[in-house]
Order: sequence, then C-alpha cells, then structure tokens
Amino acid sequence: MFKNTVLFLLTIATIYLIINVTILSKEEKPKVRFELVDKKIPYKIVNFSWGKGFEKDRLTNEKTYATVKKETGILATKGEYVQIHFSKKPENVEILEHTKNKKNYIYDHYTKRNDGYIFKIGSQKGEKIFEVKGIWKGNNYFTYLFKLKIL
Repeated sequence: MFKNTVLFLLTIATIYLIINVTILSKEEKPKVRFELVDKKIPYKIVNFSWGKGFEKDRLTNEKTYATVKKETGILATKGEYVQIHFSKKPENVEILEHTKNKKNYIYDHYTKRNDGYIFKIGSQKGEKIFEVKGIWKGNNYFTYLFKLKIL
C-alpha cells in the first residue's frame, strides 16, 4: 500500500514537471534592433507567434504594411549595410525587399555574424520597405517591417 502511494505521488510529480517545463513555461520574446551605420531604424511588428503548445501568443496586423508605406523612410545611401541584432539568435532569417508592387527575396544576400545579421542595400534609388522574419524552434516567429529612402 505504501509503495503504491509513493509510486502514485512520484507519477503525479513527474507529469507536473513535464507539463510545467514543456507547455506552461513562458520564454521571453526576443528583442530586435535594426541599425544603418550609427542610426537606429524604427520598425513595426507585422505578426508573430511565440510560446509553447496551447499558450502561444499570437498577433497578426494586416494594416501594418499600409501604415509603414505611408511613413517617411530613414535616409540611406545605396551600398550601405543594415545590421540586425536579435536578443535571442533565430534558427533562420528571411529578408524581403518590397518595391512598389513587387517583393524580392534577398535572404541569400545576407551574412550571419556572431553579433547578428547584415545585408547590403541594393543600388536602386527610391523608397523601399524591408520585411525581416526571424524563425525560432517550435514554429515561433516574428515578422518586422521598416522603411528606407535610398538616395
């Protein structure tokens, strides 16, 4: 009888620990910083999904792109580099460049560094919106938008 009670309590404690570690634990959401030379680039979060199991925080704001499109972009010169610093390093990063009605993937033109990621601004002048998506384990992701005016 005593043996069964101890085994039962041990089973309950193990199940509680597994649930607490896998589902209920909340990881801190990553922070990001975008820089152009020595200027911080303001950004907007378009959407994200962060957390574990049923406790995922989610956000989708489809009006964000229209809002960023109306804003004035940060002045940049063609050939300059944009640096991306994440507080928690993602497994993958996707970078898109929006020009008028077209999206171009430029993820193959960025470089991973120990302190983050870096990509070179293209040679075409004009206003461009950049979309950066950081992807972490467990189908966790954040998508950011920022606008540059390239001279």
